[in-house]
Amino acid sequence: MAGKWETVAPGIRCRDHAERKHGVKPDRYFTVRYMAGGKQVEEALGWASEGWTLKKAQAERTKLEEANRTGEGPATLREKRGRAEAQRQAEVLQAKGEKTVADLWDRYAKEVIAVHNKPRTIEEKTRMWENRVAPAIGHLKIKSVIEEHVGAVVRAPLRLAGGKVIGGKAEAGNLYRLLHHLFGKALAWGLRPKEMGNPLESIAEPKVDRRERLLTGGEIGALLRALDRTATEKTEQPQIVAIVRAAILTGARISELLSLEWDHVRAEEMEFHLPDTKSGFSRRPMSAETLAVLRSVDRMPGVPYIFRAVDTPAEPLAYNTAEKAFRRIVAAAGIERCSLHTIRHWFATMTANSVNNPRVGMALTGHKSHAAYMNYLHGDKAQAQALAGAMAALAGRLGEAETNVAPMRKGSGT
Repeated sequence: MAGKWETVAPGIRCRDHAERKHGVKPDRYFTVRYMAGGKQVEEALGWASEGWTLKKAQAERTKLEEANRTGEGPATLREKRGRAEAQRQAEVLQAKGEKTVADLWDRYAKEVIAVHNKPRTIEEKTRMWENRVAPAIGHLKIKSVIEEHVGAVVRAPLRLAGGKVIGGKAEAGNLYRLLHHLFGKALAWGLRPKEMGNPLESIAEPKVDRRERLLTGGEIGALLRALDRTATEKTEQPQIVAIVRAAILTGARISELLSLEWDHVRAEEMEFHLPDTKSGFSRRPMSAETLAVLRSVDRMPGVPYIFRAVDTPAEPLAYNTAEKAFRRIVAAAGIERCSLHTIRHWFATMTANSVNNPRVGMALTGHKSHAAYMNYLHGDKAQAQALAGAMAALAGRLGEAETNVAPMRKGSGT
């Protein structure tokens, strides 16, 4: 007979079994409570006779809370046990000589990701594999994967309300592209019969409107004033303030600024040279104001990066660190729906509205494709209204003017 449930620590409950013994004491059964997906979850851990103790239960709860906070690792015990079972099944198939999706991933990681992808892309693909793909289909034979399997993986991040998708499209789209490429390689490498095709062929790719909104001049002014206050009050690290200013002045991708080194700055030419951008090597014109911002960051001997990491100066500033700090700054400025990339859209639009030759703007933003550059441009409302007014006035003048059209004569051929 089991005793009453007792809370022995925050999030840990247990009860003793009156007849079942663990040594001289009654055997004790532990459960854990924590938040997962915005809901409180309680799951069974096990008996003291199976090795569970209060200290071990608390450590397990800490791991689960950390996984739910960071999105890394299994978020529930059920998911953790499912992964363990999937791993066991994969090992059984490997022992039989059957190639699994996990085997496919190993080759893909070595021959595709490690060779062709940049560090941040490698990190993102690895995260999706470990957290979403591997637990769901990593143990399956490559030949046995069907649309139902991969479709479930792609749909898993989607959040619904009232029958409509309200979130998760970006993650779902990234999963779709990763899986489509992964199984495309399986076909190319002969690990999956050609006649079976790619299991994602009949699945529609989830797409999200990635178009950033256009910041107003007033919002840029508010952002600059917030940066001034931040620098004065020292509420953020100096390199954070400097990198945001540099983004406003140059329109560069934040990833380009994060990897910017002192050797890339050519002060005598008023340029900075970026050896490895999204479109390869890039030379960018630089203003005196930009150079002053770069030089405002203290140079540390032996550290190549201008915007160095806070805790580990020998490394570049992490994207997540810059992004979180930027969110705090724009919140203080009273600006909504603004990301670091929004600044690049504003810069590209302002340059396009300032010069007639698009190649001038492309030289500043580093775009090598005119089509890619045009994707960054937003219509300026004031200019559009002025043009609409001018066209209306022109139409009015034409309507008032006397007809001055020569009638055509039949057979004239004119």
